[in-house]
Amino acid sequence: MTASSLETTLPARPTTAALLVRGLTGACGACGKRRGLRRRWFTMVEHCPACGFRFEREPGHFIGAVGMSTIVTFGLLAVTLGVGFAVTAPDIPVVALTGVGLAISLVVPVVIHPLARTLWVAVDLAMHPLEPGEAVDPRVRLAEEGPTQQG
Repeated sequence: MTASSLETTLPARPTTAALLVRGLTGACGACGKRRGLRRRWFTMVEHCPACGFRFEREPGHFIGAVGMSTIVTFGLLAVTLGVGFAVTAPDIPVVALTGVGLAISLVVPVVIHPLARTLWVAVDLAMHPLEPGEAVDPRVRLAEEGPTQQG
């Protein structure tokens, strides 16, 4: 197989926008497959069942996902409380706003956790493209723009 014919069969390396869409939709950042990435709500499989990409590229990799979840939760909490204070001033219902804030603080991280993990994988792939051998499916584009070698 010549390099030019192999180049036409390989998909192009995904753009940053494509990676982010994959992450936001709960898909594998490397190949885009969505099925089989989770065992349970809080547990991802170690490798993509379609391309073999290892999601936790190094120990502590998902700290970024926790950070993203925290930022989203705090942002939503700040907007909600800010709007609540602005709309109800000068008679601010402290108990009601405290209850809403507590609900946001407890529910939002649980709800967005799965997408925070896949989004973080996509962000990491945008910053650090795949290295040779990270995905076993040869159709997944590597960091080098050249064709993969068939042996």
